[in-house]
Amino acid sequence: MEQQLLKGKTAIVTGGASGIGAAVVGRMAAEGASVVIADPSPRGKDAEKEWQEQGWSVEWVPTDVSRREQVAAMVKVAEDRFGGLDILVNCAGVYPRGNLQETTEELWEHIMDVNLKGPFLACQAALPAFIRRGSGCIVNIGSLNAHAGQKDLFAYSVSKGGLLTMTRHLSAHLAPYRIRVNSVTPGWVLTEGELRVQKVTGSPEEWAREQGKNMPLGRMQMPEDIAEAVLFLASDRAGQITGQDLSVDGGLRLLSR
Repeated sequence: MEQQLLKGKTAIVTGGASGIGAAVVGRMAAEGASVVIADPSPRGKDAEKEWQEQGWSVEWVPTDVSRREQVAAMVKVAEDRFGGLDILVNCAGVYPRGNLQETTEELWEHIMDVNLKGPFLACQAALPAFIRRGSGCIVNIGSLNAHAGQKDLFAYSVSKGGLLTMTRHLSAHLAPYRIRVNSVTPGWVLTEGELRVQKVTGSPEEWAREQGKNMPLGRMQMPEDIAEAVLFLASDRAGQITGQDLSVDGGLRLLSR
C-alpha cells in the first residue's frame, strides 16, 4: 500500500467547514494529516464529528480570521493538540457582488478583512510554529479574478490580487526558514456557496451546471479538484516548489485570450 502523503503532518485549513475548504480538510485527513478546521460556522462541529467517526484526526476551532486573538488560538490548538504545525491553507473567503459604484466602505472592509487581512494574520501567527518545526508550507486559495476581475466583483478581485502578491513576497522571504508558499487559483467551482449566489441572481443550479459544458474541458470544477492541487503542493512531492500559482480552472482562462 502506498504511504499516506501527509502522514505525521499537522495542517490548519481556514474556511474548512464547507466548500473548497471542507474538501481540502477531508483530502488531507485521508492522507494521514491531523487537521484543524478553522471556521466560524457551527457546521465545523458537524464536520469534526463526521470525520472523527471515520477515524480521522480532526478538530474544529471556531475562528474569525479577521480577529488576531482567534487566529492565534487556532495555531495554539494545532501545537497543543497535535504537537506542531506543518501546513497552513488560507481558504476562508467571501465574495459579495458589487462594482466600483456599488461598493460601500463597509463592504470593502468586510471583504478585505476576510480575504486579505485574514491570510496575513494567519501567516504571521503560523510563522513561529513553522520555525519551531524547522519547515512549513503555506497554500493560499486565490481566484482568476486576481488577474482580470469581473466588474461586479471589484473588491473581491482586488483582495485576491493582493493575496497573489502576498504569496510571491512571502515565498522569497520565508525560504531561508524552509517555508514554501504557493497559491492555487480555482476556476468556476460548483460549491454550495456559489449555487446560493447564482440562485440570488436568478440562475438555477441547472443553469450553472449547463455552463460547465461550454468550458474547454467540458465541466465546472468541483471542490475536490482544488483539494487535489492543494494536497500536492502541501506534500513532500512539491518539496522544491515555492512562489508558484497553480491554476485549476479547466482551461477557463484560455477563453479570455
